[in-house]
Formats: sequence, structure tokens, C-alpha cells
Amino acid sequence: MAIWFEGVAAVAFVVLVIGILLWLRSLDKRIGRMMQLAESLERRAEVAVAQVSDLLDPLTETVRTVQKSVDGITKLTEATKRIGESANQLSFTINWISSELNEAVDRYASKSGDKVKRGIADAMNWAEVGYAVYHFWKDKRKEDAAAERVHAQTVKEGTI
Repeated sequence: MAIWFEGVAAVAFVVLVIGILLWLRSLDKRIGRMMQLAESLERRAEVAVAQVSDLLDPLTETVRTVQKSVDGITKLTEATKRIGESANQLSFTINWISSELNEAVDRYASKSGDKVKRGIADAMNWAEVGYAVYHFWKDKRKEDAAAERVHAQTVKEGTI
């Protein structure tokens, strides 16, 4: 009976080895399919990376363009601030000159007669007219320059 038991053990061992070999073969096929799948995913990932890289080039250029525009707007804002400060200084200077002139005219008028007072008043009125004409001319010049820039931009963009 021991021989029979040894034979059964040997057959069981052979069946176990065959089972393990079949399991290993099945596992090898699965690993092969997983390797193929991984290689396929790697190829797809390479294509996706290339596409993303192709999309990043225009995006990078767009970001650079936006940055240049922001820098330009910053410089424009600084220039506008400086112009405003200059205009305030000019206004202060004109007010100071005007008050000094008024004081001088008042002193002179107090020493002079009515005829001189009327002459000075007429001169001041004409000065105000001249000043108003100057501002009208300056504003008109700014409007014309702005209209020319808009026209040039429109032509550049090709919308005309």
C-alpha cells in the first residue's frame, strides 16, 4: 500500500506541477497582454505629449503678447500720471501768475484813472478769449490725433 500511496503522491505532485505551469503560462499571457497595453498607452501618451507640446507653443506666444500689452498699459498709465502731474503743476503756475498779475493790475489800477482800468479790463477779457481759443485748438488737435490713431488701427486690422 505504500507504493500505491507513493504513486498517488507522485501523480498529485505531477498534477500540481502541471497546474502551476498552466497557471504560470496563463499569467505569462496576461502579463504579455498588459505589456502590449502598456506599450499602446505609451505610444498614445507620446502622441498626446506631442499634441500638448504643439498647443503650448502658441499659448506661450500668446502669454508673451499679453505680457507685452500689460507692460505697454503700465507704461501708458505711468505716462498719463506724469501728464496729470504736469497739468496740475501748470495749473498751479498759471493760477499763481494770474493772482500776481491781478495784484499788479489792482495796484496799478488803484494808482490810475478809470480809462486805464477799462483798458486793463479789456486786455484781460481779450486774454481770456485767447486762452479759451488756445484750449479749443489744443482739444481739437487731441481729437484729430485720436481719430487718426483709430483710423490707422482700423486700417491695420483690415476692418475697412
